[in-house]
Amino acid sequence: MGSRLPAELSGGQQQRVAVARALVLEPQVLLLDEPLSNLDARLRRRVRTEIRDLQQRLGFTAVYVTHDQDEALAVSDRIIVMKDGEIAQSGAPRELYEAPASSFIADFMGEANVIPCEVLSLEGPDALIRVAGVDHRVPGRLAKPGKAKLAVRPGAISIAAQGGQGIAGLVLHSAYLGGHVEYEVETDVGTLFIIDHAVERSLPVQSAVTLGFKSRGIALIDA
Repeated sequence: MGSRLPAELSGGQQQRVAVARALVLEPQVLLLDEPLSNLDARLRRRVRTEIRDLQQRLGFTAVYVTHDQDEALAVSDRIIVMKDGEIAQSGAPRELYEAPASSFIADFMGEANVIPCEVLSLEGPDALIRVAGVDHRVPGRLAKPGKAKLAVRPGAISIAAQGGQGIAGLVLHSAYLGGHVEYEVETDVGTLFIIDHAVERSLPVQSAVTLGFKSRGIALIDA
């Protein structure tokens, strides 16, 4: 592409040129500020992989600024989440996603339903909690008895036609997206957003359902 003018390059080519111009200086630290913001979704995935591969191969430190949670999780060894100019939480990608320190972190690092609950007791690594009158056993990282909040990822909620023990709800919206179905369900603890991968069946709007929690994607947060 050496014979082309900058304006004749595509967005992805321009981003690659920008990275190459920085790397030719052999920097010890490379700062990337929203490097993929002008690219379409498919090209973003490809270029972020190229950036990660370059960082690993050449061994430089990269400080990567982004508001895209998927990008942060995909390219990072360590994530620092900033809020109002201060560090809200830092750690490995899995730690921030699975053990958020606050409601802000839980919602910022991917969508989360933040639900009020009560911690009844601690049982080893687990906590017995009560949500909407129903008791559940969940991972109890640093939990203590009393009022708390539960951060639940959309994919960590099971949904079924009404029946059995669980949180009662009413389907407000349903959307089939090919690989999964998205629901908004009204419950006594608020409207919950749910992602269900059982695409072979779809629960209709206004149907009564029962919700439960899966073993992963749940974190207790101090109220």
